[in-house]
Amino acid sequence: MSSKTSVIENSPIWEVMRGMGPGEGQDGCTKCGPTLDGAVMCSIMVLNSVLERQGNRILEEHGLTLPQWLALGCVAAGGASGVPHAQIGSKLMLSKAPVTGVVDRLERAGLAERHPDAHDRRVSRVVITEDGLAMWWRVKNSFSTFSNDLFDGFLSEGEQEKLLELLGRMLGAFASRDPQIMGEWKRAASEGEEKSQ
Repeated sequence: MSSKTSVIENSPIWEVMRGMGPGEGQDGCTKCGPTLDGAVMCSIMVLNSVLERQGNRILEEHGLTLPQWLALGCVAAGGASGVPHAQIGSKLMLSKAPVTGVVDRLERAGLAERHPDAHDRRVSRVVITEDGLAMWWRVKNSFSTFSNDLFDGFLSEGEQEKLLELLGRMLGAFASRDPQIMGEWKRAASEGEEKSQ
């Protein structure tokens, strides 16, 4: 047994992957088994699913969805002048209709308000309310508690830094294949440069 096979078969994802796929590969191989890169990708996708479920439970405790909480964060970053709908859509990679729905729900909950843009009356700006800011921090603190509990005694600070570095490299490599994500990153970088000047 190769060291790669041993690593795969000793990983938690082995049980998930072992029962997947046809018994025989396209090339007639009956012992093709999972590959190391396949095991990594499958592990990340399963981990994403688990974290998303747990994150959604935290958000449900606060009466929010993930897009609502992320939109609150975008709006909070806009300060007293708020942000236009298009900026929320750009940051969250959502089209106009879903952004309008998210903002409608935030407004009904008293977490955000729409104000006319001072320079362009066709544009409305979304501004966070005091209740919205308090809600954003409550959820942020819940997520911080969750992640602290999750990593406590599990990954050292050095391991967390290495994991973050590896995930960043993966994200960069995969995002470079998606023009929409690359466009968002470039736009966010230029906005950050403008703010720092």
